[in-house]
Amino acid sequence: MIVDNQSVSQETNSTSSSEDSLNISFDDIVYKVRRGIFSGGRKTVLNNVSGTFNAGELTVIIGQSGAGKSSLMDILAGYTTQTSGTIYVNGQIRNKEMFLRRSCYILQDDMVQDLLTIQESLHIAAELKLGNHISAEQKKQRVEEIITSLGMVQARNTRAGKLSGGQKKRLAIGLELVNDPPVMFLDEPTSGLDSSISKQLVYLLHLLARQGRTVVVTMHQPSAALLDMVDRLYAIVAGKCAYMGSVPLLLPYLEQMNLTCPPYHNPVDFFIEICTENENQLVKYSKNGRDKQWINNITNETDSNLIEKYKLSKNEEVYLTTLPPPKADPTSKILLSLKGTYPTSSWKQFTTLSRRSFLSYWRDPSFTLIITGIHFFMALFVGFLFYNIGQEAQYVRDNFNFLYFSLMFLMFTAFSTVSIRFPEQLPVVRREHFNRWYAAGAYYSSTLVSSLPIQTICTLTFACVTYWLTGQPVEYTRFFGFCCTLLLVSYTSICIGLFNGSLFTVKNGVIFGPFFIMPFTVFSGFFLRYSDAPFFLQWLFNLSFLKHGLVGLVISIFGMNRPKLVCNKLYCHYSFPKKFLQDNDMSTEKYTSVVGSLFCIAFVFMLLSFIILKCRLKSKW
Repeated sequence: MIVDNQSVSQETNSTSSSEDSLNISFDDIVYKVRRGIFSGGRKTVLNNVSGTFNAGELTVIIGQSGAGKSSLMDILAGYTTQTSGTIYVNGQIRNKEMFLRRSCYILQDDMVQDLLTIQESLHIAAELKLGNHISAEQKKQRVEEIITSLGMVQARNTRAGKLSGGQKKRLAIGLELVNDPPVMFLDEPTSGLDSSISKQLVYLLHLLARQGRTVVVTMHQPSAALLDMVDRLYAIVAGKCAYMGSVPLLLPYLEQMNLTCPPYHNPVDFFIEICTENENQLVKYSKNGRDKQWINNITNETDSNLIEKYKLSKNEEVYLTTLPPPKADPTSKILLSLKGTYPTSSWKQFTTLSRRSFLSYWRDPSFTLIITGIHFFMALFVGFLFYNIGQEAQYVRDNFNFLYFSLMFLMFTAFSTVSIRFPEQLPVVRREHFNRWYAAGAYYSSTLVSSLPIQTICTLTFACVTYWLTGQPVEYTRFFGFCCTLLLVSYTSICIGLFNGSLFTVKNGVIFGPFFIMPFTVFSGFFLRYSDAPFFLQWLFNLSFLKHGLVGLVISIFGMNRPKLVCNKLYCHYSFPKKFLQDNDMSTEKYTSVVGSLFCIAFVFMLLSFIILKCRLKSKW
């Protein structure tokens, strides 16, 4: 969509001085990190840097790798707390809570929901970020405006997983534009994109800034084509500011230090090459970010030249936002007047996130079919392996082995499935939670609830098939106890899997997961009886959910005053089920205690995983 110069000129003047625009400045920011566990000491990442980023401008932070670009961005966005220094918003000390409600931060490795379409992703974002205070018609209008402004009308029904890299970046930006934040931070938005897509993306950010937003971007080394759209450069070298000003004034700034850029050479490339050798001189002349003499006023001529330049390129599509500027948009003012941290209630967050999770499961039927098929065919295999052993006394020990195998199989499938799927969503959740879409509790609850239906179907499928094939007693009470115990163990395994997934990445979770689950197996009572264990380790049996699960299954099959079993041999040691219960230290166990213990263990791991999840959402690990 190409527009004329007059419309751009009107946009440029519309809100750059808006009362709702936010100018950011910072003084003497110092940020230090630990060098390591064994090396000791702290490394200074940012050293007394200062600077100013104004509304209506696209500011790009440049510098070598490790210079401190992302660290400064994290601090300004509120993602990281600086060691010392002050951040101002419109000349006043920043109120962090209020600032976070009016800004957004798009990380470099941000991901989107691959199984949702652009339309669905934006609709869910509108439900979460606008809440019930905005009418459904206004939400729909906002979604349409964003789809149009991003130039993704034709791809609106395309799933995010099938989008190109540039389209995914634009979708990530569009998701944050739903509530129209006056401040936007983007960490390496052009990373991994080709030059054409990078120009389109940066031009979109340039136009968003012209509507009165404060747009701050980090880039490693912007090309000459991108520099035409940049209003302000902020260069960092070794944690200090080496230049703050406009792009055209960068060469005069260097020339005063007798640093001459070769003809036809990208000035930023030249600056990056010489900044290490001239670090002290550059920091001195820029006064570590306090020198403002190299800042140019923005003119409409710049935008006119950009439009003409883009008109010459027929292969590139120009995207110009149709969104109303912050001052003209009542939505942002309504959201700002809310007293709560989040625009929607906890219940609304929970229901919306649950609906999104169920939709994702529905869109990925292969996973559901595979996991259900595994349980069904394994049930057939186990059922025929232990075929019709449930009624005869000579097979009591085999029946006990069958019960334990059922327990272990359902435990590992539930544990592994959640351990793998849960960490994969953390990059998406981290961005959404930080940008005030929803609380961590709402996401955790929806994740837990959305995992239960499939696991319930799989567990009941396995239980019904194996119970019938192995010839267990045809009594509804015993069958109910058998199924209920397996369900409780599966649900507890999900909670432990969430704990493992919140603590480790997918790779580390696969490695450490079995080691984490092994203590529960050792103290399950199958390999070692409670009475045979050393007295100082016997208390660990009470912490093993597999022990309580095994007790529940044994009580369901052999307990509850089960009569004498059929014995087709001369002697059967366990003709009376009570004898088997006594030999395995289960004669005094109660089924109600089993249920209570499993609920308690599940609750403890739910609480632990929630605490770890909240800690991970506040950091990048």
